[in-house]
Formats: sequence, structure tokens, C-alpha cells
Amino acid sequence: MKKRFQKALEDKDFSELFKKGSLSFFMRIGGQITGFILTFIIAHYFGAKGLGDYVLAIIVLRIFSLIAKLGMDTASIRFIASFATQNKWQSIKFYRKQVISILTITSIIFSIILYFFAEPIAQLIDTKSSYIKLNAFFVLPMSFFVLNYQSLRGLKKIGEYSFFYWMSRPAFSAIIILILIQFTKNANVPIYAFLSSLCLVSVLAYITFFVKLNNEQKKKKEDGILQKIPIKSILLISFPLMFAQSGQFIMAWTDKLMLGGMTSSHDVGIYDVAFKLSMFVNIALTAVNSISSPKFAEMYAKKDFKRLEKIVHQSTKLIFWSSIPLLVVFFLFSSYLLGVFGDEFKAGLYAFLLLCSARLISAFTGPAGNLLQMTGRQVIFMKVLFAGAIINVGLNYLFIPRYGIDGAAMASICSICFWNLTMVYFVKKEFGFLTIYIPFLKK
Repeated sequence: MKKRFQKALEDKDFSELFKKGSLSFFMRIGGQITGFILTFIIAHYFGAKGLGDYVLAIIVLRIFSLIAKLGMDTASIRFIASFATQNKWQSIKFYRKQVISILTITSIIFSIILYFFAEPIAQLIDTKSSYIKLNAFFVLPMSFFVLNYQSLRGLKKIGEYSFFYWMSRPAFSAIIILILIQFTKNANVPIYAFLSSLCLVSVLAYITFFVKLNNEQKKKKEDGILQKIPIKSILLISFPLMFAQSGQFIMAWTDKLMLGGMTSSHDVGIYDVAFKLSMFVNIALTAVNSISSPKFAEMYAKKDFKRLEKIVHQSTKLIFWSSIPLLVVFFLFSSYLLGVFGDEFKAGLYAFLLLCSARLISAFTGPAGNLLQMTGRQVIFMKVLFAGAIINVGLNYLFIPRYGIDGAAMASICSICFWNLTMVYFVKKEFGFLTIYIPFLKK
């Protein structure tokens, strides 16, 4: 086994996936731990309802930021990775200027919309309208923050990307809350802490991206040819990605929004803990995807489809074998893990087990969705996600009134099965190979 692993490391692509994926893996663990600490702090000092109000308010900010970004954050991975491969550093800077100009305008527009529709939105999801109005002023920082860490991903700066994506917000939020509660236990403390940390990490991510870009420009000779991509061409790629992200968002957050509207923010708080714990199972998936996405874009740009297939299969194996041990631990100690947050959170036990099973399906099917996004199949990706999102909304509507938080988890596992298996089918149709990994089956 050791010899096989050492031989695998001699492969350049596997070595990069393993080493940079491992870095992202440990960053993901760090992010998950800090996220748990943040959730524990909020749950401990403000209860399940306080946690639920906080989660619902943040979801609304994410929705408006998602639309304001127009998918340009994900498109930036593709464009920046392509330019970086060709040493076109000035082209990256010009592209960024175009994107920032658009994002500034769209973010301001959606901030205004969010502010004036705060009351009906708050009534719809059973949360505080004051939170929604406050969030309206932070659509721009959220949009810029996401753009900057995705741009770092395009440069293959996986350590920096992983820190900002996984660790920065929960870590700074937790620190700020711990400071504030020394002076006040006001229910608004969690949301104030989140928004303060968001501004801080947005500035840090912006500075980090340009420092890394300038370093790369100094180390590698500039191509010299400024490649200007028309805004129309950027939007033709980013718009489908925005709709795809919307589908992903619906898949990830609709259950919480519908729980808020159909039950209570208390149930949202319990479900949020179960949901976040289950996400631990997919640490390997997100870690490997962070480095494999720009590699998919790079191989596709070079038309090296044989190497692309090899990287996909290597990614899926890493994801699968890294996920299984976590799943076993979570099934064995599920009640204890939930109880850490408080006895009231043990009500989410069955939801937690169902959600963990859903994460295993994602690990089993590999990076099919990422592959479609990075190889010009974003429209297919978008359609599949929207179909899955519609299924998710429909099942949540049917199951939540009858089964509560367990019904939300049942809806999630059904829609995730559909989503992942359909992605696998389209990868097979478009590229001729499966992303699914079947252990011990030799090809």
C-alpha cells in the first residue's frame, strides 16, 4: 500500500491534488472547528432561537449578494486560471477592473432593494426586520469578499483561498462576540459580530489577492499581450453560473428558510447545528475541489482530455477514502456530538443522520458538478441544479409540515441524490467517462 501511494505521488497531477488538497483539507477542518465554536457560542449565550434568527438574517444577505455578483465570482476562477497559465498578468488586472465596476453598480442596486423590502422579507421567514435592514448595507462587502477569495483560487493560491473561504469569517466573528459579551448580552451581538468580521475579511482578501498577483508577475515573465474580454462575453459565461449558484443556494439553504416560515426560528437553530455537523463529512470533497477546479479549466483549455479524465478519477478516489472515516465516527457518536451544543439540539438526531448519508452520496459521485462548470458546460450544470432545487422546494413543502426538521433532511437527501447522479450522467455523456468511484473495482 505504501509503495503504491509513493508511486502515485510521482504523478505530477496527483501530487498537486494531494499536497494542495491536503492543505485545503486542514484549512477546512480549521474552518469547521471555528464554525462549530461560533455556533456553540451563539447557541450557549443566545439559545436555539437566537441562533435561528442569526442564521435566517445571514441567509437573506447571502441571497442578495449572490444575485448581485451575477456569477462573476465563479467565472473569475476560469478566466484568471486561463490567464495565469499564459502569464497574462495585465489581462488579469484589466479583467478585474471590469468585474469590480459591474459589481459595484449591481451591489448598490440590490442593497437598495433589500432595504426597502426588509419588512415583508422578515415577516415571510419569521425573523427581525432590523437585521434585514442592517444587512442591506453589507451586500457590497459580501460580494467583493467572495470575488477576491475566488480570484485567489484562480491563481491556485489554495492556502489563502481556503483561509478566507473556511476560516476567516467564523474565526473573527467568534472573537468579536467573545469581546462584546463581556460588556453586553444584547440579542443583536451575533449579527453585529458577523457584519464587522465581514468588512474586515473583505479588505484583507482584497489586499492578499493583489499581493499574490504582483508576486506572480515578478516571478514569471509577462506575456506582453493584453487580452481584453468584452463585458458581454463575461456575462454570457457568468449568468449561467449565477443561476447555477442560485440552484446550489436553494439546495443548501431553502430547508432553513422554509423551516423558518413554516415552523419557527427555534427549529432553524436546531437544524442548522445538524446541517453544519453533517458538512464535516464533505471536507475532502470541498478540499479537493478547491485545487481540482482550476486544473480542470487548465486541462480543458489545453484540450488534454486524457489527462483531464485522470485528474477526475484521482480526485474522486481522494474524496471517497477521506470521507469514509468521518462518516463512521459521526454515525457512532451522533447523539453526543449534538449534545455538545445543548440538550435541546439532540432533537436534530435523525435529521443529522439523514444529512450525513446525503454527504456520502456527494463523496461517492466525485467532482462531477465542478467539472461541468469549468469546461464550458455551465448551462447543463445550471439546469440540473434548478431541477434539483425545484424538487427540494416541493419536497420541503410536503415533508416539513408533517415531519418538521426530519422532513427538511428527507427533502435534502432526495434532491442531492437526483442532483449528483444526474451530473454524473451528463459527464458520461459529454466526456465519455464516469466520475463515480467504486472501491476495489479495477478498471
